[in-house]
Amino acid sequence: MIGKLTSVAVIGDKRLEIAWDDGHVAPVDLGDLIDAHKALAPLKKKAEFGRVALSDDAWSIEWPSGMDFGAPQLRRWADEQAGEIMRVEDFRAWMDAHGLTQEAAAQALGLSRRMVAYYLSGEKVIPKTVMLATEGWAAREEA
Repeated sequence: MIGKLTSVAVIGDKRLEIAWDDGHVAPVDLGDLIDAHKALAPLKKKAEFGRVALSDDAWSIEWPSGMDFGAPQLRRWADEQAGEIMRVEDFRAWMDAHGLTQEAAAQALGLSRRMVAYYLSGEKVIPKTVMLATEGWAAREEA
């Protein structure tokens, strides 16, 4: 389980370095997210982005403009960006590129259809092993 945050620092344009209480420290690039959502427009300003702080309970980061992100979501983005887990969009794209239903994807990867549904909904994190399996399966199909 993802724990509390211990620190946050701005390390670049829309980029943060975040530390969790399990000792994990990672960069998180929020650029695409900020650019894609109108509600996050205040964070496009360097001055506002630079005012990031840990929440009082350390379960999230927040800005004076009212934006905040929780520790588990930040960890998920950090792990996705580091290539440790697969993004839902990439999993869906793999299925679409190969014309796979949830049932067919499950069979191809040795998973249950329910687990594939969890991955597609974002309810469960898609582990690196599944990411590598999709790449291997795709390479086999192309050979």
